[in-house]
Amino acid sequence: MTKRRSGSTHSGKPSPTSASRPRLKLDPYFACLIYGAAGLGTIKLGTSPRLLLLWTTLLVLWIVFREGQTIKLRYTFADVGRGAVIGLALSLPLVLLAFRSLATAIPILFVSSEQPTLAGPAGTTIFASLVLVAPLAEELFFRDILQRAAGLWITIGIYAAAGVILYLPTAGSYPAVLAAVSGATAILGALYAFLHERYSSIVAFACHATVNLVLLSLPALVGHLELLRS
Repeated sequence: MTKRRSGSTHSGKPSPTSASRPRLKLDPYFACLIYGAAGLGTIKLGTSPRLLLLWTTLLVLWIVFREGQTIKLRYTFADVGRGAVIGLALSLPLVLLAFRSLATAIPILFVSSEQPTLAGPAGTTIFASLVLVAPLAEELFFRDILQRAAGLWITIGIYAAAGVILYLPTAGSYPAVLAAVSGATAILGALYAFLHERYSSIVAFACHATVNLVLLSLPALVGHLELLRS
């Protein structure tokens, strides 16, 4: 007696229960082009809504790319602590050595395109978003999607280019600031990419969030308060 294979019909075709549901496939390089187009197409927007829109775009692209795939969230407090310690070891010496320069330059990136009277609530939202929204969106898209598909070095280069697009409207009139931002973004991108490869995405995210908190948010808050008082 010949046994039938489970999950097939008499005609030999797979049964509906065994057929996989079609999934939308998004090429990671095309996703980068979408992000670049969004960045260039929103240059005329105010700084706060534009940055939030671009970070949201990264999250949406990650969700679309991940459609139909199983997402496993695994973390330990040791991973969070390791990333935070690495972030502190990197950012604390820099912020102590160049606090005044950072307090002057960082508001240029986040609030200079808006009037001080309008930048208050929106600027505060941006500073808070730097610690959670930006690291989450960037790590999910650039590490979980692009780095898996394109590899380490291509991801580092695209991440640096994305930083230029992100800050072009505010730092475009300050070539030295834009060049410094591009270089720093490339270096930090290399660090986050290495941590993702060596440890996990949680370590990279914790490091990214800590660096943004110490190196960007604190000096930016000081500069923002001085901007409002002037």
